[in-house]
Amino acid sequence: MSAHEYGETLARLHRIHQQLSELRTRLKRGPARVSMARQKLAAIESNLATTKEAIQKTKMTADRKQLQLKEGEAKIEVTQGKMNAAKGNEEYQILKDQIAAAEMANSVLADEVLEALDKIDQLTAHAESEKLNVAASEEELKKVQAAADLEREDLEGQVAKAQAELAEVEPRLPAELRADYQRLTKARGEDALAAVDGEECGQCYVSMRPQAFQDLKMGRIVYCSSCGAMLYLPPGD
Repeated sequence: MSAHEYGETLARLHRIHQQLSELRTRLKRGPARVSMARQKLAAIESNLATTKEAIQKTKMTADRKQLQLKEGEAKIEVTQGKMNAAKGNEEYQILKDQIAAAEMANSVLADEVLEALDKIDQLTAHAESEKLNVAASEEELKKVQAAADLEREDLEGQVAKAQAELAEVEPRLPAELRADYQRLTKARGEDALAAVDGEECGQCYVSMRPQAFQDLKMGRIVYCSSCGAMLYLPPGD
């Protein structure tokens, strides 16, 4: 194999490996976008569940306080009856003080009930907003999933085409080079190969030794002394 053919073959193989690397990177992006959309939906659903739980707890609190308020009102009525039947001023005053304390407690309870009911209204409105966010996020997830599925089919087709081209070109390598090439590309992918830029490795930019550069021009196998990439002269150099 001439130096020109050697460089041309490695350049083409390098291009295919670069293409495969880019395609595989793009293939990973689709599932990553879907995963992010799912996480977003899960977060919104979690917020909605938390809001619903808060509504339920606040309703229970409101119901409990309303019951306490009714019990307090009933107690006042009973005490008023006793006060009307009081036999002396001292008993009358004691019952009157009890009614005043109960009315004060009921006033506090009434404020707390109103506060709980107001909080329920706010949480309910928030829950309705979150329901809309859940629906929008579900729709977004469907779109992202559909786009990822469509892109995956296209990219997998391009990968298959590139791999077929790779299988066509690789046998053109000299037998003595093929084993090292396969070992390096399996471990490093596109970084296994590097075009020479001037007299430097195009990957790590370390200058070649003069003899190594001459060997490359003669079509011999040369590796970068720094990064270990298989070097080649770009076609036309």
